[in-house]
Amino acid sequence: MARSIHELPEEVLGMVFFEFIEQEESQQMRQHSSPHLLISVCRLWKEVAEAHSEIWSRIDVDFGKHFSAVIRNKIQKAKRSPLGLYIHCSHSRTYSPAALTRDVLALYDQIKDLRWRALFIFDPRWLEPFQIIFQHMIDNPQTCRITSFQLGGTSFVSYNNGVAFALLQEALRQHLSVTRLVMEAALLEPSHPLLQVVPYLQLTRAHDATNVLDCVRKASSLRSLRLDHLWGGPERHNLTLTYTLPKLEHLDLRVCRQFPKLLILSLDLPSIQRLTFKVVECKVKDGDEQLKSLFWTVPWLQQLRSLTLEEVEIPEETIFFALRRLPLLMDLTLTSRARVSCKTTKTLSLPPEGRRGWMSPLLEVITFGECPRLSESDVMALVEARVCDVPHTAPASAITEDQPPPSRLRKVIWQGRDMAQRG
Repeated sequence: MARSIHELPEEVLGMVFFEFIEQEESQQMRQHSSPHLLISVCRLWKEVAEAHSEIWSRIDVDFGKHFSAVIRNKIQKAKRSPLGLYIHCSHSRTYSPAALTRDVLALYDQIKDLRWRALFIFDPRWLEPFQIIFQHMIDNPQTCRITSFQLGGTSFVSYNNGVAFALLQEALRQHLSVTRLVMEAALLEPSHPLLQVVPYLQLTRAHDATNVLDCVRKASSLRSLRLDHLWGGPERHNLTLTYTLPKLEHLDLRVCRQFPKLLILSLDLPSIQRLTFKVVECKVKDGDEQLKSLFWTVPWLQQLRSLTLEEVEIPEETIFFALRRLPLLMDLTLTSRARVSCKTTKTLSLPPEGRRGWMSPLLEVITFGECPRLSESDVMALVEARVCDVPHTAPASAITEDQPPPSRLRKVIWQGRDMAQRG
């Protein structure tokens, strides 16, 4: 039965907005996804969003380009709602620190009287020009209540133990209400109190696995952890301790130069739901052997509800072997080099219940991304092998040892089409 929007709890409305605005960085520059467009949909939703500090008027400032009147007009319009400030420094590589400081001061004069809710600084080369921003976060706790903060990106950040670095650490201490924190691993002190309360943490340029574990070992409230650019192979570190993250539900490992086996072995994640891998420069043999061993030796992996493998150079046989170790899996996504084929499924050593036993009986959605070697016939073979003859409404007595439980598979997405449409 349909419910009025007025009957929905505030927490539900806040979560809906949160799902809209927490997008990948590649999506953040698209105009149609700007939160300031969403808040005009409904006054009630806007009031709820502002109360929960999860929506704001977005202002994009790109240093290196002219600070135009358009930006000033947007700032004037933003005075009616909290401010989400996105500062892009990607075009300022020819800047001197003095020139960048000048532009930061000019921007600060325009926004200092507004209510701040989100601050994103992309690709800065120096911290010093942003001292006034960090100081404002410290001096204005009433109007500046940051809930989302990002500092870093693809460029090298020059940092030290100087004034700017100290102000940054103190500013974050003053904003323990931050729910989303994105920073370079080297910029975050492992003992920082914010780590104990932040639910979403993304560490970029996480080169040193030991340093990463030092940062997250006290993160008792962490629900989502994303680690980017694990360049410094964890095998070079003595990771002998086990770190428990009791509330972590999503582990996202991106752009690893080798399979992060020891990093995973060092974690105990009793509440894990989702795992995302994007591993590059991983030899097939190494990834094959290590993935198999992980699913045999790491108990918490068997709790996964969602698994995403992006650009993972691992044989199809190993992927299906891993799937047989995931009895609770409901959502599977394979993209690029993580491919499957019909021929592979016919030659696998499957459980006694037959070909229909190669996946979790709870699996509902399979999504194939850019899989160039996957044909439509391959996908249909997978669908036919997985879909059971027992209808969803069959009584329990109809399920025997010779007849496995009915399949819950409802979607197999290939090239944007659902290949397993079911009523």
